[in-house]
Amino acid sequence: MRRFVGIDVGLVIAACLTGCGGGAGASDTTTAADDGGCQDCATRPNWHEDVAPLVEANCRYCHTDGGIAPFSMDSYDETHPWSAYMAQQVSNRIMPPWHAVETDQCTPPFPFRHDARMPQEAIDTFVAWANAGAPEGDPANAAPLPSPPETDLADPTVTIPMPGSITIEGEGSTLDFFHCVSFDPGNDDDIYLTGLQVQPGNLEIAHHVLVYVDESAQSAAWPNGIQEDCGGGPGINNATLIAGWVPGAMPTRPPDDVGIRVPAGARLVFNYHYHATGGGPQVDDSTALLLKYETSAPMWTSYFELVGAPGEGTILTAPFLIPAGASNHEEIVEWTVPDFPGLEVRLWTAANHMHKVGVDMTTSLVRDGEETCLLQTPNWDFDWQRLYSYDVPIEGAVQVLPGDVIRVRCTYENTLENTALLETLGELGESAPIDVGLGEGTLDEMCLAGIGVAYTPAP
Repeated sequence: MRRFVGIDVGLVIAACLTGCGGGAGASDTTTAADDGGCQDCATRPNWHEDVAPLVEANCRYCHTDGGIAPFSMDSYDETHPWSAYMAQQVSNRIMPPWHAVETDQCTPPFPFRHDARMPQEAIDTFVAWANAGAPEGDPANAAPLPSPPETDLADPTVTIPMPGSITIEGEGSTLDFFHCVSFDPGNDDDIYLTGLQVQPGNLEIAHHVLVYVDESAQSAAWPNGIQEDCGGGPGINNATLIAGWVPGAMPTRPPDDVGIRVPAGARLVFNYHYHATGGGPQVDDSTALLLKYETSAPMWTSYFELVGAPGEGTILTAPFLIPAGASNHEEIVEWTVPDFPGLEVRLWTAANHMHKVGVDMTTSLVRDGEETCLLQTPNWDFDWQRLYSYDVPIEGAVQVLPGDVIRVRCTYENTLENTALLETLGELGESAPIDVGLGEGTLDEMCLAGIGVAYTPAP
């Protein structure tokens, strides 16, 4: 679950105490009411005419009652006390969360789909609204609200509930648990997924999920469809990774003409990493898997490759170790793409993954000594991860050739200057950084890229 740290309490209090039109930059059109209050109907920008549409388009898909954000923006009354904090967050481009940004080292080959970054004009509106004292305006003049972004898979073909329940005790020194869950899509024929969404049942303990195809349906034999303590893999042999979920993730949607094959009778298996809160037992009995699929084979078939540590490739900086107190520490992994005769392969999506010590990560494709940056997340935030998919038809996406090298470079900050690390140390009862190695736990580290490619017979 998203945890906000470093909130400027002074700004929040100032926003709460600032009356209608009482903030810096308030419009002269604000007038006093007979009851000693004030009327701010003419002040611009105001909530109803200017800010509410921006909140609807950029914020409320998380900041809503029951959402993953720590406060709701469902109404003016719920939102205006946070106006100064909101202005601070959007000005620093922390919110809305979007971490695939261009840098001096990285210009991705194409724009990304569903880019959540707000234009400067919208940011300026939030700042001006906060400076004006967050006026409400006149509801009669309210601007139409736009449709919010689609954060759920629309019109799924099937929704599959988890077959049992899992209890995470969360006591003692162990906070990380890996359990496998088997889902039966019930398909008697091959199907091709055009959409997939993991719906975690308990966001308090959901760390990440890897989704595998179990072609031989071995997992059907698990009691209640669950195999506890299955480690970091699918708990069965010969399973194929097809998707994943991490905090902040959107549904997996391949490009047009691309499908993820699930053979007839196969199962889908979650490797579910739960991270205990340390505050007592937590139960997950409502995680679900949403699928959208077609029964006819598309032109392109998708699969995922995990490159890095742990994953395919060679650790150039071995041994993988981030010493306590290390700043700007790098680990680099490279993987050479094998031969795939008779196929044309295109790369349509990428995801970076580290834990709490990580601060920056770059995934690149290297060919004949020339490096093409696929994705950089220079302000790494574990609580907001996602697949970043290119906004380009699959035929025009980055082509992958045998002999290409996928290079994964990760930078770590194992000092108390890293606020995410500080939070995790506190959860584990530690007061100072410790040496961090490769592993599955939250205070272990990874340097792992998920690469989604699609293949079709070569022309």
